[in-house]
Amino acid sequence: MSKELEKLADLVYKCIRCGACRSVCPTFGEELSETVVARGRMALVEAVIDGRLDMGEAFENTIFGCAMCGACKANCPAGVDVPKVIEEARAVLAKEKGSQSLARYLARRSLKDKKAMDGAFAMMALGRAFYAPLAATPLAKFLPYQYKDMKRNLPKMPKRPLPKRVPEHSTVDNAKGRVVFYAGCVVNYVYPEIGETAVHVLNAAGYDVRIIRDELCCGKPLSSLGEMDAYRKLAEQVVAQLEVSEADAVLTACPTCALTLKEDYPKILPDSKGAAALSDKVEDVNRFLTKNTDILKGIEPIASTVTYHDPCHLNFGMGIKAEPREILKAATGGLVEMAGAEKCCGFGGSFSFLNYALSGRIASKKSGAAIATGADIVATACPGCMMHMRDGLKQAGGKQEVLHTLQIIEKALKK
Repeated sequence: MSKELEKLADLVYKCIRCGACRSVCPTFGEELSETVVARGRMALVEAVIDGRLDMGEAFENTIFGCAMCGACKANCPAGVDVPKVIEEARAVLAKEKGSQSLARYLARRSLKDKKAMDGAFAMMALGRAFYAPLAATPLAKFLPYQYKDMKRNLPKMPKRPLPKRVPEHSTVDNAKGRVVFYAGCVVNYVYPEIGETAVHVLNAAGYDVRIIRDELCCGKPLSSLGEMDAYRKLAEQVVAQLEVSEADAVLTACPTCALTLKEDYPKILPDSKGAAALSDKVEDVNRFLTKNTDILKGIEPIASTVTYHDPCHLNFGMGIKAEPREILKAATGGLVEMAGAEKCCGFGGSFSFLNYALSGRIASKKSGAAIATGADIVATACPGCMMHMRDGLKQAGGKQEVLHTLQIIEKALKK
């Protein structure tokens, strides 16, 4: 048994097996198996630590089958940091067994620098172009297992990423301050319109905005696959790139990026003054707008009604639940709460690509709840959740538009 896994013992032994995680775990809600709930996963890790279980295929599948939503951690009466245990266990599996080797290789290669990232997303765009036509041919059966049913609704990749759409510096007269907008990969390459909206809204709120022309990925996909050495190296590059001394805040419209920069970096780079300084300035854009600006006073509510999906990393990870709702109540014709608004949509980054069938079942429930509200728009504050909710709604036959909270503010801004 790995000595590295033994380091998790103190965390794992804190789990009292109370079962509080059962009611909030998205994978348990679908599988109804003790193995895939947090206390079951902790029991498996404990068994490996104690030498009662080998790190075999079943253990590996269970560890990599977690959506990493953080609901268990947020609701654990014993304070067990389950995502940390899962992440560290994945790192051990990656190092000692070569688990998820192809995914890890692709992540390392595509995220190492800006040029590699540009190339990777260009290849994704090419792949997406062939995906839909292939659905109607017998060749579909040769695709990887998670795409054999050809149901996934992949977003159309834009021709130009965010840095080619907006200036590096967007300034306003008599600015109240200066902020850096850290876009993250999904906004940069898949939904650059969210980044454009962020710049517009922040300028309207009175702030000069800087984007990072050669912005790198925060590295979270690497850590979720167990590539901790590559993750630390990339984190060091991001910290150096995000020189924040002249900025009032570093804002992001992606909760996973925000949580990574704010919470993870100081832990994996404990001796870095830059990581600590960055952490102090990172904030979710919804909270920043509601707490630091009066932009909601300068809007005219749109007529549409809206329902809201809580992104896991924003709600469970950062404790931000009220601020997006404050925005939506001010900017729309009414907020209609869906049942289980705080429940995971099933995205989970790499989780939805490695476990699409399970991820899709979770999304199906979420989409049904959204449709049942009768609201015109489904809003969320995470671009990854947007992608998955759009897919889920299409599978369910829903006609609602899915938008980021920033896009709704922009619609309501007085012209």
